[in-house]
Amino acid sequence: MTKTTLFAILSGIPSVLYALFHDMNASATDVPLKITQRKVLIIIETLEGATMTHISHMAGLKKGSFTSVADSLIEAGYVERGEDPADRRKVILRLTPEGKAVARRIINRIELHLENKLSRLEPSQRRELMNAFMVLSRYADRLK
Repeated sequence: MTKTTLFAILSGIPSVLYALFHDMNASATDVPLKITQRKVLIIIETLEGATMTHISHMAGLKKGSFTSVADSLIEAGYVERGEDPADRRKVILRLTPEGKAVARRIINRIELHLENKLSRLEPSQRRELMNAFMVLSRYADRLK
């Protein structure tokens, strides 16, 4: 595979994500959070016990911007700070029970949206798309 081909394929990923999510109603849940706060909650749910640095990287936020988002979620009672048991110099974030419930509601809403969106495809097309995302996800871990 040439670099141009790989670049062309990777350049298409944002358009796939846009196609999947551009029409999702962010206010469809009863959670009064901004999009970035929702994204961070989902990341914390997915990466239970991750450091603030790792979560900020996954969210695509600079340290200062991420700290204000984290602080707002802590203030809302959805997230708590703690020490990393492996390295006390590092700060980890965990969801509170209320934060877990909110994250689950958001994730359920996203899953419903995606099910509705993917229902437009033939079953074989859905399987193909799911397989492609599973392969990308698996290799993303190896490329870190």
